Amino acid sequence: MSADSGRAQAREAGEQPVQTSALQTGRPGSRASRTVGLVLALLACLWVAFCTGLGPIYRQQGSLTQVGLPQVLIMLGTLAVCLAAVLICRRILLGREPIRMPQRLTALAQRPRMRAYAAFITRQTSGWRPIMRLLLLGWAWAFLTLLAAYGADLYAQAQECANFLAQLQGDQPPYGGNAFTQMDVYPIGHYLWPGHPTFLTDQHNMVLTLFYGMTIMASNHLTGSYDAGIVLLAGLQVIFAAFCCAVTADRFLRGGGTEHTGALARTLVILFFLLSPFVVFSTFSLTKSPLFAFAFIWWFGIWHQLESVDKNSPLYASQAARLRPALALSTLIMLISAKYALYIILAQLVLALIVHRRQWATILIGLLLPLVLFTGVTGALTATGTVIQGDPVESRSIQLQQIARVAQRNPQGIPAQARADLEPIMDLDNAAIQYTPWEADRVKSSGNQPKLIVYRWRTVTPEQLSRLNRAWLQVGLRNPVIYLDAFMAESYGYFDPGDPAYVAMSYYLNNGYVQNSGSWLAAWCHDWRNGVTGFVRTWADTPLLGLVARANFWVVAALLLIVARLAAGHWRGVLRWFPLLLIMGVMITAPANNFERHMLPVDMVVPFLILDMVRESRRARTENLMDRPT
Repeated sequence: MSADSGRAQAREAGEQPVQTSALQTGRPGSRASRTVGLVLALLACLWVAFCTGLGPIYRQQGSLTQVGLPQVLIMLGTLAVCLAAVLICRRILLGREPIRMPQRLTALAQRPRMRAYAAFITRQTSGWRPIMRLLLLGWAWAFLTLLAAYGADLYAQAQECANFLAQLQGDQPPYGGNAFTQMDVYPIGHYLWPGHPTFLTDQHNMVLTLFYGMTIMASNHLTGSYDAGIVLLAGLQVIFAAFCCAVTADRFLRGGGTEHTGALARTLVILFFLLSPFVVFSTFSLTKSPLFAFAFIWWFGIWHQLESVDKNSPLYASQAARLRPALALSTLIMLISAKYALYIILAQLVLALIVHRRQWATILIGLLLPLVLFTGVTGALTATGTVIQGDPVESRSIQLQQIARVAQRNPQGIPAQARADLEPIMDLDNAAIQYTPWEADRVKSSGNQPKLIVYRWRTVTPEQLSRLNRAWLQVGLRNPVIYLDAFMAESYGYFDPGDPAYVAMSYYLNNGYVQNSGSWLAAWCHDWRNGVTGFVRTWADTPLLGLVARANFWVVAALLLIVARLAAGHWRGVLRWFPLLLIMGVMITAPANNFERHMLPVDMVVPFLILDMVRESRRARTENLMDRPT
């Protein structure tokens, strides 16, 4: 071998790219990763098609056995649309489908007025402070005329704090036995109650209950009414929502390096947050889920910034250090506002240690520290009997629904052993009466008196509850179709854009708690509330045009955008999109079908997913041009 050939081989070896994981690079992964992504995309499209096709049957309280040609055609049509959308997005992500503006729009953008507008909107959306100011101005009409939105949960939190304060003052409310207390409304098994009277619970998230409830009690003490405290809490949430949306929008609009976000993209992002009814109403809705959603948006943007910066850059360490307090605070607010946040944070912690184990300081401070702090405090309070922990039956909604559906539609299909195991846990006859396909609250015995008791929360014991899984499995083996029906009937609506919301965010504007309660809040723009609610519901029911007003449409959009990334081999950014899939899993197991407030965090990130796709497309086209032989 000659010296020249040896040097040539050494040079070629030195030019070989370093093999890294597709999770850690910006370039698409291997053919195998793309194949896996395509399989996952196909499964996601099939799931959406399945839910959409069965929707008409379940809206009529039917069964899977009634599937006919119309449902098959709906499934095939939905599958074709979803696959087409995924494949188009995949081509865009791979840089094979350039995003070009129509010629007329390009010419229109060059006109002096449009150029002036482009300069204006760019100036108004450059930095989180101007974006926050823009959002606050755009949401002002809703807050000033509607003031607050809430439901039964807020009154339950206030009542818990009222009972707690009464106990401190020596005026102890009834406790235990046959007395009907606040802990019996959303029932907590009496076996979980401490021996000494305790009136604070973790049913509606302990920290949030104290913050909301004590604010309302202070308002009642100072003004003689809950209303001022409720409006104060709603106003604080509007400010927090504007901040979270603004800082996250700024991170995505800013891009990196020489990347520039045009006036059209900036306008569409702002319009989404200003015009989407579920976003606007969430800003002042005191129903726990909106607070989680806005904290999640903040958290999502932080992960985007951490994953977008070159890990080898000398600036990365200092930037990560600046983001750690914000990551920790957003994580803590998520934990405070929603119980399922605990599982999302745990999963994110494990995934972060796998993907970015070298960034241990960020993971430790941003995820592990707030997790340990939150679980330590709440665990200590429940262990000492200061607070009553939530009933674990809350997480078994699907199981209870499946058993109740069998009790209603095929009671002879319950084996004798399973019936004996279930008898101390739930009244099967009442379960058959109370079963409602789209919500599980009735089979959990939720509600004020009088009510039919299904879940025997007063008398059930931990040992009896331990037999639930065995009985559930025995019944399921005898009734697999009914079990599948019960599962689908309570979850299909989250992925069927044709399904109207069971409980839309507009419900919290004019329900009885708002319109008929309080001293002066109910009279504030009373008819206007009804008018706004009616307009939004009419809009959501309008064919085609109403899709964008439905939260489940944006859930499907988010799912297709995520699987399109995977189909293109873009596994990087897993710490951003994986939590979205977990939240979709939470929706499926939620105690009610098509509950808009459970979808909020997924809906609100869709504009950012689209922006990220466009940016990835530009990078892919640039890399494709660089890879071409000259």
